[in-house]
Amino acid sequence: MSLGKESKDIFKNMGVHFRTGVSYMLPLLLIGGFCGSIAVFGKASDSEFWKVFRIIGEIGLKYFVPIMAAYVAYSIADTPAIAPGFIIGILAQQTDSGYLGALFGGILVGYATFLVFKIKIPEMLQSSWGMIAPVFSTLAVAFILVFLIGPPLAWLMDTIGSYLHSLGKSGNASMGAIMGALGGIDYGGPFSKTQSTFATAAMDLKTFVPLGITAAFVTVPPLGLILATFFKPKFYTKKEKMYAKSSWVYTLIAGFTEIAIPLAASDIVRSTIATVLGCVVTGSIAGFFSLELYTPVLGIPQWFFFNKPLVYWGSLSAGVITTALAVNFLKSISKRDIEKIEKQEENV
Repeated sequence: MSLGKESKDIFKNMGVHFRTGVSYMLPLLLIGGFCGSIAVFGKASDSEFWKVFRIIGEIGLKYFVPIMAAYVAYSIADTPAIAPGFIIGILAQQTDSGYLGALFGGILVGYATFLVFKIKIPEMLQSSWGMIAPVFSTLAVAFILVFLIGPPLAWLMDTIGSYLHSLGKSGNASMGAIMGALGGIDYGGPFSKTQSTFATAAMDLKTFVPLGITAAFVTVPPLGLILATFFKPKFYTKKEKMYAKSSWVYTLIAGFTEIAIPLAASDIVRSTIATVLGCVVTGSIAGFFSLELYTPVLGIPQWFFFNKPLVYWGSLSAGVITTALAVNFLKSISKRDIEKIEKQEENV
């Protein structure tokens, strides 16, 4: 395969590289965020017991950005790119270009590492080239980050941070509505991942309202569609009702939007309209009241780390009820033949 074709494939699959970085980043962020949140309970204590929680929290929240950069680079150029990506990620933090600098830096150093391994070198140097090559890719991208893309990205991150901190109730409500629309439209797909990534990146800016908004509406689609089956059972097949009865507890425990997919799949347009409406309602309320979450956990554990638990429960309930009423109304004016669908399911 030619270099041009390989390069094209690398950049065509940028979404894959980004998701790889995020998937390796999240465990570190979850461990650090969870332990850091628990450490709050012992903030008045100087004991070594609480110190362990604080240290783990600091490590997780400090290094989740470099880990993301390392594994974005790894996705592009395999194992030799991990160390360059990690170093570039730390450099991005130290030059204040933060999450965006680490993301772009990880992409660049991954591709640079890929390129340096394509260089044809004398046979006598080949055995040591594997150790030396990442040094060149790291240095090349480090200079690009520090002198070229770092300063404008640092300015952009500072501007975004200042803007998020300056948002009042109406601004946060608008942000919540937009995030809710993205979060409710594709059940954990690219749009949902975009807004959740933004919420996670905002943590690096010490802004926790976006994460609070995301956590508030993440279970609105499944809980709303589940509740709808209890409100109007006649609109749903036996399989859908059975799934709803067996899934609501798991939804509360795990907190995944994807749990809604089996209920939404057979009537995707009406279900999506309803879940978007519900998530917009929840996101708007959570944003208006500046709901914050200090650790990116899901399900039951996150309940203990909201700054305003009543706002969380109120906004979640409003969104769930909105989704349930909206989807049942849309189904009531549709020509969905439940008996026919059930026969088809039995044949399958």
